[in-house]
Amino acid sequence: MMGVSVTKALDAQPGSLPRRFEGTDQPWWWEWAPRDKRPPGALPKSADAVVVGSGYAGLSAALTLARAGREVIVLDAGFPGHGASSRSGGMIGSGHVVPFERLSRLYGDQQASAILREGLNSFAFTKNLIESESIECHFRQVGRLRAAWRPQDFDMIRRDVDLVTKLLDYDVTVLGKAELAEELGTDRYAGACVYNRHGGLHPAMFHSGLLDVVVEAGARVFGDSKVVAIDDARHRKIVRTERGQVATSNVIVATNGYTFPELRPFAQRLIRVHAYMIATEVIGQERTRQIIRRDRMVVETRWRHCYYRRSPDGERILFGARVSLGAVSLDRAAKVIRKLMAELYPELKDVGVTHCWTGQLGFARDFLPHIGEINGVHHALACNGSGVAMQPYTGHKAALKVLGSPEGKTAFDSQEFRPIHPFYGGRPWFRPFLSAYYRMKDFKEGSS
Repeated sequence: MMGVSVTKALDAQPGSLPRRFEGTDQPWWWEWAPRDKRPPGALPKSADAVVVGSGYAGLSAALTLARAGREVIVLDAGFPGHGASSRSGGMIGSGHVVPFERLSRLYGDQQASAILREGLNSFAFTKNLIESESIECHFRQVGRLRAAWRPQDFDMIRRDVDLVTKLLDYDVTVLGKAELAEELGTDRYAGACVYNRHGGLHPAMFHSGLLDVVVEAGARVFGDSKVVAIDDARHRKIVRTERGQVATSNVIVATNGYTFPELRPFAQRLIRVHAYMIATEVIGQERTRQIIRRDRMVVETRWRHCYYRRSPDGERILFGARVSLGAVSLDRAAKVIRKLMAELYPELKDVGVTHCWTGQLGFARDFLPHIGEINGVHHALACNGSGVAMQPYTGHKAALKVLGSPEGKTAFDSQEFRPIHPFYGGRPWFRPFLSAYYRMKDFKEGSS
């Protein structure tokens, strides 16, 4: 599947789209970079290495292994790129979601700094991957704005900025409420900071381009090949799928939010969370620039975790939110997100929604990425809702560990990848209770 150029992608936009959301679960991104849904070929009987998961982490791991001369296959339960890698908001930054203050309290200043430095490393790695491989994905360093929902959130942001800028090379600017008015067309936030080096890309185009590079490097990618077990067989592993089995010396699990209970050692360490996103109808560049005046990526601090941006062509707003931790109907999701969007920007209350979709994220107990080995199987897991830069990096590092390279070492190695609960097996029955708790928090904090 060839990468799609920006010009061709823009030309491919439909001329007329329905004003109301009609229930399609196809991400708007796929209009520009359609998924390859062709039936896969027969699985080989063996390979040097098997990567489970064809998202950013899995493809990056496969690329590293293939270029080291290994015979590699990538297996996915769906078609290649059906998961969150091609469904995200396309915001790319330094890959961490835990504030330095909390990391320092838990692990000390030295380890906290090392963890945040891995975030900087991940951004540098992925930026270089895009540029060195000439992947056309509309990557632009326009800055990512983190907006404080409450005054106390703004105080937290300022403390965090003060701490990290003393220790690390962060290019970040703090904005008060008046300065924020020059960035966004809403007065609902108490302040913000801007990570000036962060930016945005087209996630499905990035995935398509990376997939092309991986295939050109010699790896083979098989969709419709759900892995149901990984068994020991003397000195090898047997990867069992619904279509057959593959014998291999090394396995990397890189399934994140699509880590199903069949892979229990990994599923019991992740909570799978649904994220939802909408695309508005075409409203024109002038109107979208009234909403986001400097083309920033925007995230916020409340538990609803709204995140939004202008589309790469500037013609519409792409808006995501935490509708529910579990699955809800897309009609319900579109209704909730439209309400949240209109609370921030009343001028958008009558704007139509053409697409609404969902993707699954994988969260670890400590909200940190994990790269390591369990029962002789390697893994690169836990995107924690911020994986566009981090997941290619963790996949690469996991592959280096398979190769026995000392360059596979990261600051995450010392972090224990703990199960969520001793009796948890990957089926998050508690998500409705957590969703209710978060909605109550937002209500108390002034969000409807």
